[in-house]
Amino acid sequence: MTSIKDLEPCNYLPLECEALVAIGWLGSESEFQKGSVSTEFFKKLSELSKNPWQPVVSAGFHACSLCQFEAPRFSSNLFVPYQSRIFVAPVAIVHYIAAHWYKPPDIFIQAVMACPAIHTMEYKKAILSNGGRGLVQASA
Repeated sequence: MTSIKDLEPCNYLPLECEALVAIGWLGSESEFQKGSVSTEFFKKLSELSKNPWQPVVSAGFHACSLCQFEAPRFSSNLFVPYQSRIFVAPVAIVHYIAAHWYKPPDIFIQAVMACPAIHTMEYKKAILSNGGRGLVQASA
């Protein structure tokens, strides 16, 4: 997986969407903020990551390069619409927080807490109203 600094444009995916902002694209050489997060945030992020909406299919798996042994593998991404942006994070972000003390930016924490449940009409409307028309069309 490519490493991308938090809050940078996410141009890694084969999607045409200027609203995409990277969060949690960590690699072994990434510098990232560490710290604790609230239980409420972690539970909500975990729930959103269980079966995330995918406008594009991943062709493989990513193993956590921060783990020394028995690294878990991931293949999906989470799209979180908020304030005219769509934050895109690998679902590995749940692991990064739990195992490696990664602390996402506060704006992403706010976005997760405000995010409607995945696979609801409210979620799709939020994707559309935050610049994701191309994402919705790509998944159709």
